[in-house]
Amino acid sequence: MKKGTGLNLFFGGTAYLGMPHNEAFKKLVFEGIEIYGINHGASRNNNITLDIFSIAENEAARRFGAEDTIFLSSGYLAAQLLVQQYYETHLLIYAPDTHPALWIGRPAAPRIKFEEWTEKTINLINGSDQPVMIISNSLNNLIPEIYNFDWLKRIDPLKELVLLIDDSHGIGITGNQGEGIYSRLPQLPNIETFVIASMAKALGFDAGLILGNSEGIKNLRNSPVYVGSSPPSPGMLYAFVHAGEIYAQELLNLRKNLRLFTDLLESTKKLFFINDFPVFLLLDDEIAVDLSKNGINISSFPYPDPKGKAIHRIVINSIHEKEELEILAKRINGFTDSRGTGN
Repeated sequence: MKKGTGLNLFFGGTAYLGMPHNEAFKKLVFEGIEIYGINHGASRNNNITLDIFSIAENEAARRFGAEDTIFLSSGYLAAQLLVQQYYETHLLIYAPDTHPALWIGRPAAPRIKFEEWTEKTINLINGSDQPVMIISNSLNNLIPEIYNFDWLKRIDPLKELVLLIDDSHGIGITGNQGEGIYSRLPQLPNIETFVIASMAKALGFDAGLILGNSEGIKNLRNSPVYVGSSPPSPGMLYAFVHAGEIYAQELLNLRKNLRLFTDLLESTKKLFFINDFPVFLLLDDEIAVDLSKNGINISSFPYPDPKGKAIHRIVINSIHEKEELEILAKRINGFTDSRGTGN
């Protein structure tokens, strides 16, 4: 947006569907708060509860293709509920770049390519009799890269294991209708699958979600971690339940913006991206500096190592206007290696 006489555009964050500023979604939140109040601070197994919790969990199961679901107050709590359920009985195998919310203690996620890690993991599981829990992101939103899990079919079918996938950056925007990864994972009888997600990104409200089969979710509901936890804001869950059409329209808007932006680029050699995903990795530090100097703010900071090299990413969302995308593309197109600046 223009601020005074200078530019002040923002192409960062994780609000891929623009929910924080969506007037229709905010109206639903206020409606939910009027009906259910701001919060519900009772234990999850209390005999007195609100119907919106089961309504929202049933809707999430339908929308994302699972048998059953649990909503919790945060994605971190969803991750820890699952990891703490299994870490004493299973060997935890972490994939590269696994989010710290999934860690227990201070494990070091391997610093190798995902494909190399899968080969090592297949060999480790097939050669071991120890129960295993595989923990991975569904995608790497920094690169970006969407992971394929067909390699699970190469694991010995006699080896029973638990699969935990973090789909925080995929749910709401990946899949044909934004359904995320759960329904697209291989359905194998020897693998019990759980998918977790923070709803605070594309879907725009503070909560954590666990997708799984009915028996697995039932066992989690009996966990002391679940019983002692607080639920999300019931007003937010009300908004989620009634926002199906809003999410669908914003997903269409996002994909339209992504196509427009890539069509505006004269060359993509300075960017790395994948179709229909809103993160563009900028491969040139000088362009990142140039954008910042000219009022175009992108995501640019060291991660996950705070002392490491900055990662420059352009994030497109559903509410970016055509003019904003044209300004961004023009600045990138005008930048040349010889001058280091653009006009």
